[in-house]
Amino acid sequence: MKAIKIVSRKSPLARIQALLVAERISEACPDLQILHEYKTTLGDSDLTTPLNKMPDIGVFTNDIRNDLIDGRADIAVHSWKDLPVDLEEGTEIVGTIERADMRDMIFIKKDSMDKANISILSSSPRRERNLSNFLPLCLPFKTQISFKDVRGNIHTRLNKLIKGEDDGLVIAKAAIDRFIDTKRDEFLNEKNELLKTIDHLKWMVLPLSHNPCAAAQGALAIEARQDDEEIKSIISKISFESVFNSIEAERMILKSYGGGCHQKIGVSNEVLETGTLLTVQGETEEGEDISVRSFSSNSHKDYFDSINKENYYPINRQEQTFFERKLLADSYAELKSIKNAGIYVSRSNTIDGTDLIDDSNIIWTSGIDTWKSLAKKGYWVNGTSDSLGENNSPEESPFAEKKWYKITHADNTDSSKQLLPTYELEPLELSARLQVCDYFYWMSASSFQLAIDRYPEIRNKNHACGLGKTFDLIKKEAENTVAFLSYDSWIENISNQMK
Repeated sequence: MKAIKIVSRKSPLARIQALLVAERISEACPDLQILHEYKTTLGDSDLTTPLNKMPDIGVFTNDIRNDLIDGRADIAVHSWKDLPVDLEEGTEIVGTIERADMRDMIFIKKDSMDKANISILSSSPRRERNLSNFLPLCLPFKTQISFKDVRGNIHTRLNKLIKGEDDGLVIAKAAIDRFIDTKRDEFLNEKNELLKTIDHLKWMVLPLSHNPCAAAQGALAIEARQDDEEIKSIISKISFESVFNSIEAERMILKSYGGGCHQKIGVSNEVLETGTLLTVQGETEEGEDISVRSFSSNSHKDYFDSINKENYYPINRQEQTFFERKLLADSYAELKSIKNAGIYVSRSNTIDGTDLIDDSNIIWTSGIDTWKSLAKKGYWVNGTSDSLGENNSPEESPFAEKKWYKITHADNTDSSKQLLPTYELEPLELSARLQVCDYFYWMSASSFQLAIDRYPEIRNKNHACGLGKTFDLIKKEAENTVAFLSYDSWIENISNQMK
């Protein structure tokens, strides 16, 4: 084969995605000529009918698929979430490249802050259902939220927001990232227009724990004829098997609830170094609420073999209160002086005030509880590590490089960011029960270190903690350390083991 033809939609984003696949093919097969064809689909032509009112999710893909069937193209590149869960006979998904960000973003007009009622543009029943629950808790002002259907490409939707009377817009972050990241001159105007538009808006990256993505969001599907073994061989050289399997798992879960863009269900299957994190949230067509967030790790197997009701610690969160926090009087003055930077807030009690962080800064939190706490104090939070740690879910400043500061305690020395301590830890008396237990869950590396300094014999016991940096630090000190989603998840596993 001397040439391969790729067919895709003709929108700027679809062309960028097709070119990403073409780049991977060229790297693997440098002698292969790559041709492109771009088509307008039914979904591109009809910009008035809401997506969830259209008869089939294949409105963005069926016209393209026909070119494969008829032999006018060799592969098709799609946004995988646009494909029906079950393809018709004749073609199949033969591979995918690396997945972009799975999350959604929300943009809100700066002059819509503090409005009693705001209208959010969205094309997804999933987003409307899940964000109706999340946004009231995480916006820094009280408001009534309504949703309105919107159609068109990324730039069209943003222009509708800027020029219209609505207040916000929800978009897949992968779409924004692919424009920001492209280095191709042919998309420079679209990229600059996007950056200029976003400069007038407030933005948030929405956490998967409360707003799981559409199945396969951020992923590209490479479709080919079922009988084209030569094309399959080429695509196998660039395909990411782990990404492919993760996406197929999401699609099968969605299929179990009926599948399709009409569903109010998000499914995110995150592959982490320590295991797989599945989040399913939404509402079935029968009105049944779904809320699943589970972490699977091979390390959990047989971990609790010797557990009993007396040999685990702590039995509740209060039992692991190891420190008092003492405010550092001069720290807030330095914090208030920081402008146009990134501020990473590790705990809600590190910020004890309502006007300590300038509006020019990006704010990122370690988890959702810290986000909610800051929102109550009037801070606009841009995103969160979602309790997965800075390594698994790092802070971001997608539209401009920022210097990052981490608000933490005085003894913290492990961070790639500039540390700004606002409090110090004063150790309390430890419970003697620590020395007779075999299983431990640690809320922080500081608590673990204090405990093994006092009772070094527990170092070789069974330890557990969350999925972030705490796990990395404790694992260095105690080999038998296992990651869990949360303390509550650890307790649930213990309860199940003892039944």
